[in-house]
Amino acid sequence: MAQNEDWHKIVAKPLKKEEMTVAVAELLQWNPSLDVVMDMALGQGAEAFRASRCVAIVYEQDRSLFLDYLRRFVSDFGRVTQQGVRRIYGSLMLHLLERDEYRPDSDEAERLAEVVCAWSIEPGVKMSNLLWTLAILSHLSRQVEWAGDMVQQIADLNETDCSPGMRVLLRRIHKSFKIA
Repeated sequence: MAQNEDWHKIVAKPLKKEEMTVAVAELLQWNPSLDVVMDMALGQGAEAFRASRCVAIVYEQDRSLFLDYLRRFVSDFGRVTQQGVRRIYGSLMLHLLERDEYRPDSDEAERLAEVVCAWSIEPGVKMSNLLWTLAILSHLSRQVEWAGDMVQQIADLNETDCSPGMRVLLRRIHKSFKIA
């Protein structure tokens, strides 16, 4: 119960990254468990977002501990509903894939691709989330036959409903993923 309260204290109020990093490091010194904070990241609102920032800090500062929770992270990934958490978890997932710290089998890769496709077509999707989902899909296109086509379709779908500046950004994305 004490650890639960400690995580709640960390995520209860906004902290600068440096302050949060120190608080997370201090907590993990005496109790290196991520279960509570990962549960909190599945919630809604600012506390869920701050909990996901804590998870990202653990990834940056104590990779071996984070990797002990990799299966949990992967299983939670598709259950995330808060947009800010999706952005942070999308960033983490892309790093895991690019660094070969997570190598999904073909079934896992397909499920992951389905999740990010669903995220990217939700009404009101934020451009920052869209960027991570397109990058993850592009990476998964090596394993998932339809992922490359979906990158193009999702980019085209989102290009019609955005500002001229966002259209330029999406065109740059097309070129960076060699989709154009």
